[in-house]
Amino acid sequence: MTVFYFLTRDSESAWEDENGLDFPDLLAAVDEAKKILAEMAADGIPRKDGERLVVEIAGPDRIPVVQLALTMTISYVAVETPKAGGQ
Repeated sequence: MTVFYFLTRDSESAWEDENGLDFPDLLAAVDEAKKILAEMAADGIPRKDGERLVVEIAGPDRIPVVQLALTMTISYVAVETPKAGGQ
């Protein structure tokens, strides 16, 4: 088992895991990070263009190794205005 540390960030705050969690490998830690990100999204998705929810995974040395993010992207699509008379 390996200890992994999680850092979560949103547009208002950041939280760092002080104790870490044991996982058999990095892929298991990534699966946990996906669950954490889903829980964060359930609490409220980003509202403004470019805002992100982030979960960062650090190894036993506390050096980040993986980052998962959910980013709000707002794209305006040009729509042609109908001409008068239906043409």
